[in-house]
Order: sequence, then structure tokens, then C-alpha cells
Amino acid sequence: MVLVIGILAAASIPALKKNAQNARSSAVMNDLRVYAGAFQAYAQEHGDWPPGGGAPGAFPAGMDGYLSQTNWARTTPIGGNYQFATQSPQDGGRYAAVIIISSTTNNPVTSDANQLTDIDTKLDDGNLDTGNFFLGFRNYPVFVLEH
Repeated sequence: MVLVIGILAAASIPALKKNAQNARSSAVMNDLRVYAGAFQAYAQEHGDWPPGGGAPGAFPAGMDGYLSQTNWARTTPIGGNYQFATQSPQDGGRYAAVIIISSTTNNPVTSDANQLTDIDTKLDDGNLDTGNFFLGFRNYPVFVLEH
């Protein structure tokens, strides 16, 4: 009986890990879509992106009303915090507006390539070197709002 329970438990662990990975990927994808919509609404109403360069997890200037009901200030499902940047240099390119998932003190972004690739596959092109979701400076995930 104990052997059967052990075999069942061992067989279910990979499925549980995959479910947890899917849940984190879905949460990040949802967050990025909500935030992209908020930033695009701001840009449409004001004629330009809000100023970038704030600290990870801090609301960019002028975005309180757009982001106050979101998870922006909390730790992301994959660690680190969301950060908005404009004119962001990433891997030889410069992007007009991006959302970066940045590590902070005692709160690193995951380095799990499977997790990050899962997000990229579901959100973009499945390649962490290309597309609108990629690994940028310091291998932080970057989501491009405007090239």
C-alpha cells in the first residue's frame, strides 16, 4: 500500500510543477496585458508615454489612476517587480516604451529558463532572444510596448 502511494506521489509531482508553472505564466501574461492597456490609455489621452525610469514596483509619474487597482506594486508571480521605462536600450536596440521585470534586493526574478520560455511561447514567439518578450539587460524579462 505504501509503495502504491509512493508511486502515485512520484508520478503526480511533475504534473503539479507544470500546473504551477502554467499558473505563474498565465498571471504574468495577464498582468502584462492589463499594464499594456493602462500605459496605452495614458499615451492616447496625453499624446505620449508617461515618464519612465522610476524604481521597480513604483507607479510611474501620472499612472496612479491607471494602475492603482492592479498588482503593479507587488512582487510578480516570477519574482522581482514590474518597472516602466522609455527610450530603453536593450541588446543593441532602443525601445520607446517597455515593461521590465526587474530584480530587487532580496527579490530576484526567476532564472528558470523553462518558466520564461513558457511565458514567451504563450505571449510571443517562443524565443527569449527575439520578439516583443525577451531577455534584456541583466537577463531581465522585457515586454515591448513600442519599438
